[in-house]
Amino acid sequence: MDKQTTRRKFIKNMALGTVTLYTSPLFSTPSDFIRSGKAAINANSMIQIALIGKGGMGTSDTRTALSVGGVKLVAVCDLYDKRLEEAKRQWGNELFLTKDYREILAMKQVDAVIIATPDHWHQPIAIEAMNAGKHVYCEKPVIHQLNEGKKLIEVRNRNQSFFQIGSQGMASVGNKVARVLIQNGIIGKVNRIDGQFTGAPGRLNSFVAPDDANPQTIWWDRFLGNAPKRAFDAQRFLAWRNWKDYGTTIAGDLFVHVISSVHYIMDAVGPDKVYTTGGIHHYTDGSRDTPDIMLGYFDYPDRNNAGAFTLSLGANYVDGISKKWGSTSFMITGSLGTLEVGWNEVILKTTYDLEERKAEIQDQVGEYIQKAERITPREFVYRAVEGYRGGHHHHFLNFFNGIRNNTPLTADVLFGVRSSAPALLSNESCQRNQAVYWDAEELTIKKHYQ
Repeated sequence: MDKQTTRRKFIKNMALGTVTLYTSPLFSTPSDFIRSGKAAINANSMIQIALIGKGGMGTSDTRTALSVGGVKLVAVCDLYDKRLEEAKRQWGNELFLTKDYREILAMKQVDAVIIATPDHWHQPIAIEAMNAGKHVYCEKPVIHQLNEGKKLIEVRNRNQSFFQIGSQGMASVGNKVARVLIQNGIIGKVNRIDGQFTGAPGRLNSFVAPDDANPQTIWWDRFLGNAPKRAFDAQRFLAWRNWKDYGTTIAGDLFVHVISSVHYIMDAVGPDKVYTTGGIHHYTDGSRDTPDIMLGYFDYPDRNNAGAFTLSLGANYVDGISKKWGSTSFMITGSLGTLEVGWNEVILKTTYDLEERKAEIQDQVGEYIQKAERITPREFVYRAVEGYRGGHHHHFLNFFNGIRNNTPLTADVLFGVRSSAPALLSNESCQRNQAVYWDAEELTIKKHYQ
């Protein structure tokens, strides 16, 4: 029996209440491979996780998740044989390995899943996972189309699952410091926030598929999912971010990081106007159908008297000099000063002499922050303590603590949809060459500029 026939039989048997496993020397069988609801989790429980999508981000997420105490990886799903073989070498022969994520969702011992697939699979798999009683850590953006957001929120609310968006810097010391300084009015009302991403250009026509990347080792039809059907193309599989059928362009890949941080720092729910321009200016060899340069502008209304501001975001994949990476370094400008925000450091500059007692915010930020360093009466630097494990680690710590202790998450499903939506609006604006007006409370487009 071939692999695809076995998988089809497995799905049919799941619907009938029985299970037939896909096994081979590479694929192992867990002893209690049965469908179940949520397992009981308490503060001392070992949380057992599974990875769905073992690309670069999925691998990084899993390593970070395993750096949190009391977490065990029990299963990995990927569509590419090579990555499953790598998973076994990295994390042990006892792992359950599969190409079908539904086999993982049927495993009783899996408490939570990391979803690090191409973007067009985020929402469908997350919904199935929550309906199967799993908690979800989903890479950003959590939706591929704007109309996917409300359904994701509805399913999460019905299942009461813990759902965290995978914007790694959300729990960083830098974000926490900036939030407190803004709330305290140290830089006045905010009027502009700016983040830029740059990367050196690569050679054109340089893609060569690995010898083992072929229709026999990659489940191509499953990769396509709800995307348009086409013949096998290793470049589309391995460089899916280049293609709008599977990814969400520069905006969904990069802009969303800064958007998430800004929403947290400013207690914002979204812009009311988005305008983005850009295009394919360098990679004109047919290797992508998404821009290699984008400039986006997002107008946010005043909320909580913190200031109405414009968020400007840019990305240039053909800039080998600037070396900017907005998710770990962006600028907030207010009427009385600026904040240069990084994960582990924030530089505050003011237009006035700031009293040291007002600069000291350790008690408000919490642990992991040093005493503010006074450079001048108008410049202070805030740094994480030595040994701080970084925003990525603490984002997962927040996720697992939420599951164990029933405590709020930094970036739950509503937050995730609201921070993903502006990135998708950015794409729509760029494609239409029009401004888009957005209702962030209702998650609906109000109008396009005529």
